[in-house]
Amino acid sequence: MIRRSILFCLMIVFAVSLCACHKENPDPSGQNPDSSPTPTTPDTVTIAPVISGGGINLVAKLIYTVDASTAKVVRSTVMVRDDTDITPALVIDCIVESLKDESLNLSFDGIEYSDGVCVVDFDDSIFTIAGKSADLEDAILDCIAQSVLDNVDGCMKIIYRIHNEAYSTVNRHFAYDFVYMDD
Repeated sequence: MIRRSILFCLMIVFAVSLCACHKENPDPSGQNPDSSPTPTTPDTVTIAPVISGGGINLVAKLIYTVDASTAKVVRSTVMVRDDTDITPALVIDCIVESLKDESLNLSFDGIEYSDGVCVVDFDDSIFTIAGKSADLEDAILDCIAQSVLDNVDGCMKIIYRIHNEAYSTVNRHFAYDFVYMDD
């Protein structure tokens, strides 16, 4: 008798939970007639500023970053103000922020840019990344170089160094002025 009572209670709880989760849809097509189609994202967007004084125009910029789980280069879009001077340091900062989302911490001793040549000087953080895998290291070097070449007007060459010396990790060794990528 007790067994039947418990079974009966469980069946009622199960039936109530199934019925309680059901939501009727008044529109059989499954679409809400009041909703409008999702707009596509334009290349330039105007937003209201936090401080008064007109709108701020944002421009979408394509950069490359890395999917840490696959060690593959992936495209990413960042929004910058249209009056922002796009420098190698700005582009690399965007990449570094994106890499943080992948739990990859990367920092630099410096980034120099003159006469169309960008010299990226890594600190010890590159050794941690290189120690994880050669593919991950290559993907990060590729995404930085390609993003800077694509977004910085006049940039034609990327050179990598570590502590202002020739780039040398467990996976890669480049001469002091070795051009990693050029336009």
